[in-house]
Order: sequence, then C-alpha cells, then structure tokens
Amino acid sequence: MKIKNDIECIFEKVYIETPVDTDGDGKLDLIAAYIRRPVSTLKGEKVPAVFVANPYMMLCNEDDYKPHNVNVEVNEYPQQSIKEEDIRFDFSKEIKYQPEVVRETKGYAETAIVEEEPLDCISDLYKYLNQMGYASVFSAGLGTKTSEGFTLTGSREEVMAFKAVIDWLNGRCRAFTNKTDNIEIKADWCTGNVAMSAKSYLGTMCIGVAATGVEGLKTIIPEAGICNWYDYYRTNGLNIPALGWQGDDIDLLAKYCFSRKLDESEPESVIAAYEEAANKLTEGQDRDSANYNLFWDERNYLNQIDNFKASVFIIHGINDWNVKTNQCCPLFEKLQEKGIERKMLLHQGEHIYVYDLEGSPTLEMVERWLAHYLKGEDNGIEKEPSVVVESNLDQLKWMESEKWPPEGMEYVSFPVTAKGEKTIVDDLSATVYDKEKDNQKEWLDQLVLCEEDSYKNRIKLHWNPFAEMNEKEAIRIAGTVKVGFDAKLDRGTAILSAMLVDLGEDRRITSEEVKIDDEGTFRFGIEEEPSKYKVISRGWLNAQNRTSIWSKEELKKNETYHYEFDMVPTDHTLRNGHNLALVLYGIDAEETQRPDTVTNITIDMESITVKVPMIR
Repeated sequence: MKIKNDIECIFEKVYIETPVDTDGDGKLDLIAAYIRRPVSTLKGEKVPAVFVANPYMMLCNEDDYKPHNVNVEVNEYPQQSIKEEDIRFDFSKEIKYQPEVVRETKGYAETAIVEEEPLDCISDLYKYLNQMGYASVFSAGLGTKTSEGFTLTGSREEVMAFKAVIDWLNGRCRAFTNKTDNIEIKADWCTGNVAMSAKSYLGTMCIGVAATGVEGLKTIIPEAGICNWYDYYRTNGLNIPALGWQGDDIDLLAKYCFSRKLDESEPESVIAAYEEAANKLTEGQDRDSANYNLFWDERNYLNQIDNFKASVFIIHGINDWNVKTNQCCPLFEKLQEKGIERKMLLHQGEHIYVYDLEGSPTLEMVERWLAHYLKGEDNGIEKEPSVVVESNLDQLKWMESEKWPPEGMEYVSFPVTAKGEKTIVDDLSATVYDKEKDNQKEWLDQLVLCEEDSYKNRIKLHWNPFAEMNEKEAIRIAGTVKVGFDAKLDRGTAILSAMLVDLGEDRRITSEEVKIDDEGTFRFGIEEEPSKYKVISRGWLNAQNRTSIWSKEELKKNETYHYEFDMVPTDHTLRNGHNLALVLYGIDAEETQRPDTVTNITIDMESITVKVPMIR
C-alpha cells in the first residue's frame, strides 16, 4: 500500500489518566498516547478515531527475553480436587483504586503538538485512514517508556488502562499535556465514534477492551488476536506456546514489553518494584502444572462475551501457528451464538497483514466496514456474507458463507479398521531429533512419512475419503477435528498428541510473499518442488487432564482410560488424489516439552474415533 497524497496532519502526544495504580505510587497511572489527525480538525471538524493499543511500540527489553527450558519432564501429580468455582474470576467486582494523590487540573490546552515520531505502528494503513477522514491514535499502555504503571500482560488492569483511551476520546476521563504540569487537554475533535485495530498482541487488546462493553467503541478489527490467553500459551494441561517459540510464556512477554525500564530517568525503586510484580505473574501462570486457573480465567475474554457492544471484523491466517485459529474461530462462534454483528476473513498466510495481498478483498472490506460503523454510511457491508475464506488450492478464489463452520458441514468418521492393541514407544531419543541441532523439520518428516517397522514413535492411519465417499471433486474440511481413544500408560502421566495430515505430492502455497508491483502488492509463493504432505491440524492433551483442564487426575499405571481432545480449527480443501493420515504420538518436538523419559502408550485400536468436519 503506497500513500501518494498524504493529507496534512498534526501530531500530538498526551498523557491519559487510567483508573489503575499498578506501580503503587499512590497516583493513578498515566499512559502516553499519540494522535495523528487531519489539520481540518483545528478548524472545528470532528472525525472518528482508529485506536491502536501497541505494547511493543516504545521498543522492548531484548536482553530480558530468556525462554524457559523445555527439555524437562512433564511432572506427574497426585490426585487434585480443584473445583470450577475455585478458578472462576469474578468480573462483577469493579476495579477501584483510591489514589493517595489526586491530580488537580491547573489549566487547559487546545493542542499538544509535538514533532512526529517515527513509530513503527504508524504504517501506511493509518496514514491512508487519515486520508479517508479518520484520526489515528496510538498507545503502548502501562509500563512502557514515557508511561507509568507496570506491564501485566493480558490482565484486567492492562485492559482498563487501554479502555481509558476510549473514555478520553468520549470525554469521560482526563488527559494532560505532560506528566507534571497538570494542564488538561480534551479530545473535542473526536466524534466519539472509535474503532480498534491491528495484529497479534495489538489485536488481542481490541478484543479485551471490547469485552468491557465500553461506550463509544463502535467496532474492532482484530487481526490474529488472542481471545483466550490460556489457549495461546497452554493446551489441555500442557505448555504449548506459538510454533517456533518454545519456551515462551506470558511472564516473558510482560518483561519484554516493560520498556519503562529503558528510560534512564526512572528510579531503581520502580525497576525493583516491577521485579516483584513480575514474580507474582510468573507464579500465577503456573508453568509446572500448566492447569487453567484464576490467573488464566481473568485473561479469557470470552468470559465477557455478553458485554460486547462493538461489531467485530476478524482477520486471521489459516496457516498462522503463532496465534492459532483456536483464537479466532471460538470468538467468531461465540459472536455468532450471541447475534453480535460480525465478519471473519480467513486467508492462507501465516502471522501477517494481507491488505496488499493480490485479489484479497481485505482493504476494501475494512474501508466500508469503518465507514459504516464510524460514519454511519449505509453501504450494505453488514448485509454481505459474514465469512470469506481464501482457498488453499487457488489463492485468487475466496469462498463465502453466512456461518463458520459453513452450512452443509457434517462430521464424517475417519475409518479405523485395525484391531487389537498397538503401543507407541514415546522416546524422542529413538527418533532423528537432536536437541543440540533442534532439527524439527527432520523430526516432522520422519513422524509423518517413515514406514519402517522399527519406528515405534507413533501410530499412523490412512484414509482415501474420495474412494469411500465416491467424491470426484475436492473435499473441504472446515471446523474442528475431534479425536478420542482408550489407552493405558506405563507411567502416571504422558503427553498425548494427534495430527491430521494431507498426504499427496503437490506444489503447495508457501509463506513467501512475492512482490508483483511497486505498490506493495504481493501473492503467496508456490513450492518449486512438490512436497509430500501438509499438516492440516494438531491437538495435544496432558493425560492427567483428561477430564478437566484445571485439575489433574491421578492415573494408575497400565490401567485403561478414555482420552479425547480437539485439534486446532482448520479450513482446508483436500485435492482429489490426496489421502488423509491420522498420526497419534506423544512428545511433539515442535510444540511440547521434550522430556528424556520413555513412555509406553498402548492404544486400543478399535476404540479410536476421529470426527472430521467436511463439506461435500
């Protein structure tokens, strides 16, 4: 996206008073916000605003990012009796900080103009939106450089602080021209209609703020946003972070974004106090058990779905294994259930922006979406299909539907004809994986393709759905694959994993962005040589969490139990001539912890059930 005739704008910096005091200094925390708005607003024109909450904006603590060790055992726990009521966060309790020092407004300013700073988040998109008659507002939030408070990632305090920006834009809270003079400034130039947008952590804050039900937030456009932090860092009692980020966790993200530490004017006492707060965060996340708990329930914005007043336009990559589709799809389905105005665009990319993707309707849809919800234009965008999905067989083909999963989806059982028992010998040292080399691709190739009898590290089942279902055309898999089986373990715990694989040689879409013009337009690359497979989806379970994600169950060795879990939601079209493969295994060298312990997982083959969501 190339901006040709950027309109003249003014650039301001203000300090918004939040309702929280996370650093405990007796004053409500101030957060810096940057505003880029058309010069015409100086002459009385009022415009809507698009707000970006970006904790990365003020640089980050690279030296403090030290991943947790994942070459460790998964701990075996005695029977726990944690009840659901013990882990439910009470959102009805109002956050109320009583400051010891109340700021007294000493005067008022009309503007807070500063020289425009080269902030990474002020991309061409937001300059383009300035041209379209919107103001752009950016804030890094609590605990970031030039702001006050502490970064407590995903917390209610973080969300309430960003909510204060919406409140200020609607005249409900104060902002100042700096942190000391108490000169107040108002957002009289704003109509009060606000949108939030952007990707990843930024998109997550869109969802968190919308979950407060704040007045004036008319719509959000979360791109690869997180709606449930537990499902970003954990899965069913296991530490499962973003693919490629093993050892990552929410405490590391909080420390990474505490850019207030980079401000040399900050006293050592602030840094020391933050260390104490960060230790509490580390304790709360509970890596040892990886159970769902009160800490994670606070960070599950789906708990507050009834509060949503803003419409929601979700944009997400089907191949995004950073923020997986187990974030966008559950959010969309909840919005669907509640009848909240919504739209979802699923593309074939990974963790990227697709405004400049060739043939993508993204930019045009966003333009019309904002015009409808912020300016009241009757352009019909809300009446058009709610879901658009890019095909993995033809990246210029976009499939439309009113729902997701689409109408016509039905669960089809993956046929299992094997009898008796089969044992997975879950021994990472018996595979090609080398912890020093971290050769994950070799491990995955072996897991999926190896046919040697000596390879005991998984059970692999094949299915040709075209032959069995008498289908001649491609088959679309859209929804959540569900897996169940009976198994006995020779230990008191185990990692249980499953994946669904598209088997068949093909030149598939890659993550490469191939530029096709000087305007920034790109298309996805295509493999030069055919690949033999593509992993469609995966799922994981700590065996001790077979009945609850918040309480471990004691398992008796060599006793049979039933296990079932979901894979990550997917939307994938299977080309005629390809097969499906189900792979059941233990340690996932790319995703889970990597213990040295050898575990025998004996599965009753006749008990295996796999439900695949298909549209025929």
